[in-house]
Amino acid sequence: MPRLQVIMPIPTTFRHCLACEALSGDVVGDTARQEMLREYPAEFLAEFEQLMTWINGLSLRFGPSLQVRVVDPQSLEGLWKCLRYGVRRYPTFILPDGRKVVGWERAALEQALREVMG
Repeated sequence: MPRLQVIMPIPTTFRHCLACEALSGDVVGDTARQEMLREYPAEFLAEFEQLMTWINGLSLRFGPSLQVRVVDPQSLEGLWKCLRYGVRRYPTFILPDGRKVVGWERAALEQALREVMG
């Protein structure tokens, strides 16, 4: 199954263990997560929302034959992928054949995916 990897910073929130969240009714956790999300710049959250819209569109267009995985460059895996593929701008889309599409050029990404997926 072809896998599209997306290297892009993603908003992170901390979670309690499942037992603690179950005991608190997840009220404390939701409040804390909402506060954490509000601390991100609006532009950052807008870009993340744009990315999620793109991924949903790709999923609808290509169906279950395409697997999409978003990797945060601040994670160890993300750092490794940035070094391996020479990622310097976000988002960077790593295609199943190793090619990359950089930036918000939707037509270029869809064309590259059609070429890879046949």
